[in-house]
Amino acid sequence: MIWVSFAMDKFNFGRFSTQIITGIKTVDTQSHKPTHASAFLVWYSKPTSDVKSVVELGSGTGIVAFSLAKLYNVDVVGVELQEELYKLSLEGRSLNNLDERVQFVNADVRNIKDFFKSESFDMVVCNLPFHVGKESVDKIRRISRNSNPALINSFVEAAAYLLRNRGTFAFVTSPKILIPLMDALSKEKLIVQRMCFFHGTIDKNAKLVALRGKKNGGYEVTVDPPQWGESAW
Repeated sequence: MIWVSFAMDKFNFGRFSTQIITGIKTVDTQSHKPTHASAFLVWYSKPTSDVKSVVELGSGTGIVAFSLAKLYNVDVVGVELQEELYKLSLEGRSLNNLDERVQFVNADVRNIKDFFKSESFDMVVCNLPFHVGKESVDKIRRISRNSNPALINSFVEAAAYLLRNRGTFAFVTSPKILIPLMDALSKEKLIVQRMCFFHGTIDKNAKLVALRGKKNGGYEVTVDPPQWGESAW
């Protein structure tokens, strides 16, 4: 293996708070609402100056896409499999006056090549489905949250296809699937360069982990200070 060093993102994320998405409007269902993971992804996806276009895989009703566009002044495309959530995201886009900055596509990440050219985006973000085991009886919740190795690989392969060389990716997931996710990312040359763990309280095990890196990036990892806090909803 050849070890190559490239500069990582050089900035401070600051202290995480779920308040980062306060004021962003969404049209949600009972089984699909903003979560800690949504806010954590928005916080950890803070773009560097070279990022102008972002694609979100699994955009749901649009909370992350809207937040990125409003907070960071970038153009965002959301890719969502479930037609019901896709339609709600279009309503939310109008509520946030983001028709010119945010677009949505009703598509499966496994068919991403049918909708986009390769290396079309500066940044890819994803709140990856990470529940493994018993599936919810609610269809929307089941599709949005349940995961398996094949699905993890599909999201990672789509991210690698869409991201330009040296572009940035940011994923949020559960520590329970951190190892297979890291393995899948590495196989696609999406090199993790930063990670941060989120705890409900400082004395509890981490509930979430955020990963950030670059396509064909360097092999040096920064573990950011742990974050914690209760939900704002």
